Amino acid sequence: MSAITPANGPVAVTGASGYIGSHVVIALIKRGYRVRACVTDQSNPDKTAHLIALNSGVYPGRLELVTANLLVEGSYDEAFAGCSAVLHVGSAMGYGNANNPRQVYDGAVNGTRNILNSVKKAGTVKRVIYTSSFSAIAHPAPPGYVFSEKDWASDNRGNDRNWTPESVDTNGEVAYAMAKVATERMASSIAAEDGRFDVISVCPLVVLGPLLSRAHDLAGAWHWFLGRMLAGKPCGRGWQHLWNIVDVRDVGEAHALIAESERCTNGMRYQLTATDRSGEMNAMELHEQLARLFPHLAVGGAPKGYDEIIAKHGKPFDAPRAYSDRARHDLGLKTHAIDDTLFETGRTIIELGLIKPAYKQQLQA
Repeated sequence: MSAITPANGPVAVTGASGYIGSHVVIALIKRGYRVRACVTDQSNPDKTAHLIALNSGVYPGRLELVTANLLVEGSYDEAFAGCSAVLHVGSAMGYGNANNPRQVYDGAVNGTRNILNSVKKAGTVKRVIYTSSFSAIAHPAPPGYVFSEKDWASDNRGNDRNWTPESVDTNGEVAYAMAKVATERMASSIAAEDGRFDVISVCPLVVLGPLLSRAHDLAGAWHWFLGRMLAGKPCGRGWQHLWNIVDVRDVGEAHALIAESERCTNGMRYQLTATDRSGEMNAMELHEQLARLFPHLAVGGAPKGYDEIIAKHGKPFDAPRAYSDRARHDLGLKTHAIDDTLFETGRTIIELGLIKPAYKQQLQA
């Protein structure tokens, strides 16, 4: 078995300054780990101050910031030396057109290959936890279909003209999904061939929950759209189907639990999705929940023309349905209530000054 404890030595987290990466770091620090938090830029306080603050003594673990670049081979050699585990969260993302589809694909596949090469050079790493995505699971399926870890995004693609190598250069969503499928399979294959470490994948869906830094407000992310709803704007994403929500704190906790689990073996994967149906909601249900949690705000609802769209095309697609049952059963993951997740997302977005809230009193004045 490749399970670890703080006694086994330091652990490294790539993409440590990001939204998920920061919560992974917190989960490890709480357990007493010495964490090498890998970032690309230590000069930006928006990306590092919340991490450095973890050394204040509140938690038993300690953090060391390390500069490394995912796309530079050998960049992580020093960071991984002597580490017992690597939690590989970092990846090139397309939010706000930061990267084109090809860069997203190459960043995931080639970047992870660089990570694993550094893992092999270290020789001490027992387990790699790879942050994949539900995009590596979701595939064409009928309404109401319940996805599980057995599903792959490459399933049922026989007549899908978008699921082609050419789409990697033109379609960001397809490039991301194909990259995550290819990377998961590549990583577990490399681990099996090496034999000294295993790779377990984590596949989150709609990740919400407390933001820790202004840098976490990435244009186009799910929490970015939720914040715009609190600013009185209509729901701009996911109104054609369901929001299937998992708390970012639960995602961070799951990474740490996998690192310590005796049940995990190479190639296993855990989808991190809704706990139950309370975490699956359409745009109107999301609006109702936010309006109840933030009664002083004029929360934005469905987009303009929504009723006409429904009348013409029917109700939002009943998907994706998926639950974190395996993580809760295998790992003992205890998940946050959906109201807590939604409230903490909104509260932190407002407190960080990322939006101008649509206060009802101001609108009536």
